[in-house]
Amino acid sequence: MANVHIDPDYTDEERRRRLFAGDVVVYTHVPAIAEFAEFTRDMITELFAPHDPIMIQETYSPEQLADLLIEFKPRWIHHPESKKHVRKVVEALGGDPEQIHADVPKLRTAFPQGGLSTGIAYAFQAHRDTWYGAPAAQINWWMPVWPVAENNVMEFFPRGFGAQVENNSGDYDYYVANAWRGRIKDFSGGKDMRVHPAPVNGIADDEPRITVVPPVGGIMLFSGDQLHASLPNLSGRTRYSIDFRTVAVPDVHAKVGAPMADVACTGTALRDFVRMSDGAPFTEEEVAPHDSESTAAEAVKVFSPTP
Repeated sequence: MANVHIDPDYTDEERRRRLFAGDVVVYTHVPAIAEFAEFTRDMITELFAPHDPIMIQETYSPEQLADLLIEFKPRWIHHPESKKHVRKVVEALGGDPEQIHADVPKLRTAFPQGGLSTGIAYAFQAHRDTWYGAPAAQINWWMPVWPVAENNVMEFFPRGFGAQVENNSGDYDYYVANAWRGRIKDFSGGKDMRVHPAPVNGIADDEPRITVVPPVGGIMLFSGDQLHASLPNLSGRTRYSIDFRTVAVPDVHAKVGAPMADVACTGTALRDFVRMSDGAPFTEEEVAPHDSESTAAEAVKVFSPTP
């Protein structure tokens, strides 16, 4: 990771090239992003009314929060307005919906240290999304819902980009993980026994770190191959954020993307990405060059949520 760019005037193609080289791009005040955050705040506020969502960990136990979020997060993810907001954000920043595929948006909740941190509110240790089956061309978009701070967001490990880091991604099968996603309740409340790829030897205390804190109405873009982690939430406030991922069709066809120097997982998330203009998925012919076969009995190539 070489540079952090603030409000650059890049085309989408130039931005992708810089992200694939390890840079991070931040936009600070975009109306479409502010509208997405407001829509989400309204839904969360309604869920927890009359309590303050930022301090909700003082009202509900981790088990109660898990039960509430297991129902709420899929409802927010698959809300028709959530998908519309994702498209508006991408278009506002120069993306062509005919040439870009996106996955569903995710709502993340990071509770203060000691609170719920497994299952539906898993706190990610150091990882690359590519260790979890993300394609090389994946771009991550991350935005806060309420104001965030340097002690409740994420950190990057800049020397890790493009470098080999010993990890256990060879134990991760994306298609088995799709089966786990249908049983998320089994992994909440301290019982999270899923495989989570991570550095075998952890991250050294003296390893350089970079923390980026976008404002509400702003967003941060980075490659799915960046080595990053959720910070322990020391703010005393619950952090809510939205992230979604995109891939550009020309990059998938040309197999262009980040280095993926140390990825050994099975499978690909590429089937989860649908064209923003009409919801069409990639064809099997397009996915095949990026795929690896699973031999697991519970393998599920495309996750379908239970209605």
